[in-house]
Amino acid sequence: MKIKWPLIYEKAGKPAWYKVHTPRGMKFIMLVKMGDVLVSMPYFSYALMHDDVPEQVETTPEFIYDGRTFSCTDPDVQWHLRLLARVSDYYHDVKVVSWLPLPDSPEEQFARLSSNVRRKINKAVKHNIKVEIGGSELVNKFYGVFSHNMHRLGAPAMSRKFYKRVVDAFGHNGTVIIARHDGKAIGGAIMLKRGHFAEVCWFATLEDYNPFYTSYFLWWECIKLSIQRKSHAFSFGRSTRNSGSHYYKQQWGVKNTTLYWNFSYPLRNDQVKIGRLNILMPNRNILSFLWKISPCFVIRWLGPMVADKFY
Repeated sequence: MKIKWPLIYEKAGKPAWYKVHTPRGMKFIMLVKMGDVLVSMPYFSYALMHDDVPEQVETTPEFIYDGRTFSCTDPDVQWHLRLLARVSDYYHDVKVVSWLPLPDSPEEQFARLSSNVRRKINKAVKHNIKVEIGGSELVNKFYGVFSHNMHRLGAPAMSRKFYKRVVDAFGHNGTVIIARHDGKAIGGAIMLKRGHFAEVCWFATLEDYNPFYTSYFLWWECIKLSIQRKSHAFSFGRSTRNSGSHYYKQQWGVKNTTLYWNFSYPLRNDQVKIGRLNILMPNRNILSFLWKISPCFVIRWLGPMVADKFY
C-alpha cells in the first residue's frame, strides 16, 4: 500500500519528490515546504531517499550528493535533511535512534531480554494491564495520554488531527497500541511500518501508573507486534543522547545510531509564525517551564503552532 503523504502534510504544503545526483546514479528525495525551508520527512526521524522513480518529480531545483556533502543547484534554496550521515557543515548531532534487530518469534526475542526487563513485563501483566490494537479510531485514547504527558514534560504536541492523519495515511501499516487498566487508557503508542522496518514515533504512559511498569508492558507489546508482522528491525525512535529516555532504552539491548540534522544554512534561532507575527522562540528550558505552568486551554491552542519548531 502506498503512503498517502499529502494527507499528513496538508497543513504545511504538498510533499514533492526531487532529483538527487549521486556517484551511484539518480536517487529521489521527498521534501515538504515548511515556511521558507524544504524539509525532509518533517516530524519523522529519517529522510526518505531511494532509487525508485516516483510518478511525479519536480523539475527544479535539483540536488547533488557527492558522497560527502549535499547541495542544491539553486543556492537560494534552503533545506533541512534528517539523515544517518553528516552531509553539511551545519548540523545537529545530539539525537540518536535506538533499534533492535528482530528474530523470527516473540519467544526468541523475550529470551534475549535481560532478566530485569522480563521481570518488569511479567509484573505489568500481573497488574492486569491489557493491550488494545487498532487504527485511527484509537487516536483519541492515545492523544489523551500523550498530550497529558507532554504537558507534564513541558513540551508542545501536534494536534489530535495530525496524529489521525498520520495513521490514516499509513493505512494497515499505521497502528495505535493502547495499554489499559480497568478500562482506562494509561499508555499509548503509534507505530509505523515500512517494508520490514517498524518504528514507534510517539509513545507515552501516565506517570501515576509507573509502579505498574506500564512502559515496559507497552514497549514489549510494540516489539511483539512488529515480529508478528514480519519486521526485521524495530526502532524505539529518537531521543536526545545521554537523556533519561536514551538511558531507559539501553535496557532493551538496543543498538544506537547517531542522527544528523543537516542544514544548508548556519543554525539560527527558531521562530514561530502566528498570523502575521514572527515570534522568536525563547530558550527551550524557559519554554519548557512556561509550558508546564500554562493552563490546558492555552497549550491546546498554541501547541500545534509551535510543535514543529520545538522538535
